[in-house]
Amino acid sequence: MDPRKIKEKLSIDLSNQIPELINGENNFVLNRLTSKKNMVFELIFEKKPEIFPKIVILKLFRTEFAQIEHDALIKLEKQGLAVPKVLFFKKPYMILEKINGVNLTNYINDNLINISSLHDLKLQTRKQLTRSIKKLAKWLTNLHKKNIIKKRDNEIIVFNKGDTRLRDFIYDPSMHIMFGVDFEDSYEGNHLDDLAWVCCSLLDTNPGIFETTEPAHKIKLIKVFLKKYYKFNHEFTFSFEYFAEKLIENLNTVIERRDLDFGQVRKNTILGNILKSF
Repeated sequence: MDPRKIKEKLSIDLSNQIPELINGENNFVLNRLTSKKNMVFELIFEKKPEIFPKIVILKLFRTEFAQIEHDALIKLEKQGLAVPKVLFFKKPYMILEKINGVNLTNYINDNLINISSLHDLKLQTRKQLTRSIKKLAKWLTNLHKKNIIKKRDNEIIVFNKGDTRLRDFIYDPSMHIMFGVDFEDSYEGNHLDDLAWVCCSLLDTNPGIFETTEPAHKIKLIKVFLKKYYKFNHEFTFSFEYFAEKLIENLNTVIERRDLDFGQVRKNTILGNILKSF
């Protein structure tokens, strides 16, 4: 949709609740942000509104899961997790506080281009990347431990973020804070579902398994992530079989999504190196 049409639609739909959203007066600017499922914008007001910061994030839902995300964000904020605050909600619109930081996908991958091992990095950079992965493990630990639904046999059912990709996290390296965003796919399930998606995202983003047969730097980060998660969350049980099946399933899902000419990923091509020392 053309930004001008979106501004006009915003003015029609929300100007009664947010008087600053009056189209044609150049009193606000929309900058489109990258998003696959919904339309996400940086919304900048010319003058700070009475009820909002001057710069916020506007999410225009094209899916039916706006209420799920809203309810998740409200719940997690009350639990003390680092998530963006909901400032306004009226389907299909959600206005969120703008989080300062770097998308975790870029924070990690931009430092790994053209290297084969974490040891090729400067010590300070290596420490920074490792710290960000540990912060991610801690964030997911808090999400799961605070939202245990039930336990059955060795399986712990928790509130899962769902489709848990690196791009769904914003890291503030100056404050060492990890924020989680995008919760429309959240659901109740095995805690390993979130972990498998994180590991999949580490492997399938460039540089990863689609660029090199054995991305040693990503495998090392996966080991750090899993070890730190279970150190924080030692009462949870790691199931190799469940994790393996989910990781391979997710990688094959990504191949299908991207229409890659890669063939099906099989267990023995990846899991040996990842879990050798875990």
